Amino acid sequence: MTQPESKLSRSIMSAVRARGGFVFKVHGGPTMMAGLPDITGVWNGHSIWIETKMPGNKPSTRQLYVHEQIRAGGGNVLVAYSVAEVLQWLTTLPPVHEKPLALI
Repeated sequence: MTQPESKLSRSIMSAVRARGGFVFKVHGGPTMMAGLPDITGVWNGHSIWIETKMPGNKPSTRQLYVHEQIRAGGGNVLVAYSVAEVLQWLTTLPPVHEKPLALI
């Protein structure tokens, strides 16, 4: 990821965390599945995945394929170009009313 995209990812994660979400950076590597979004986590009970891009850039064919696989499994995916776009998107996800099971 280029430096401007890294800065955008950090800003997005900070904003989501400040609003009570849990997110972390997905670090790519030789043993990691290709095409995973840059950020993943949980927001109000929803699985969220965020691919950060600078304006003018678009996801690769592989990334779009993985995004569809995540959606097919019930996850929520956004290609984000700004923090404001992510925060607006999060408001469209209704709260999940059931509490998750705690496994010990």
